[in-house]
Amino acid sequence: MALIDTAFGMLHVLFAGIWSGTTVFYAWRIHPLLSEGEIDATSAMSITTGLRWLTRIGAVVFVVTGGHMAGTGYGDGRLFSDPMGHAVLGMLTLWLVVTGLLEMAIGKMQPHLGDGRIQTAGRETETFIKVAATFSVVLLLLGGYLSQPLV
Repeated sequence: MALIDTAFGMLHVLFAGIWSGTTVFYAWRIHPLLSEGEIDATSAMSITTGLRWLTRIGAVVFVVTGGHMAGTGYGDGRLFSDPMGHAVLGMLTLWLVVTGLLEMAIGKMQPHLGDGRIQTAGRETETFIKVAATFSVVLLLLGGYLSQPLV
């Protein structure tokens, strides 16, 4: 059973790094290009669609791997009574918020991009993207905290 626990943990952390890193990179380098109109609508649509799919695939990966890790590592009510369990619940909440923010922002962006209103797409979603990126960093910090061995 230890092999599957290790594999799930590795997949969870790998995907978390890819998804969070992509979210931060998008907010830092790509979205400002969108807000300034320095990227064309076709490229922006392709990039945002990719981010949306990565987010949706991540939802499946995180539910399966995170659910397994929480179920095996925090039995006997530890999820609700232990500080590490509280961090897991906080992480779950933040993940839901980031996923929702990205879905909402991309959902608002794509119709504007389809109409060729590139700067409008960027400016109307800038706050959502920045908050999602900030919370992504917090998620990784919580992941680092949770990487401590369970006692």
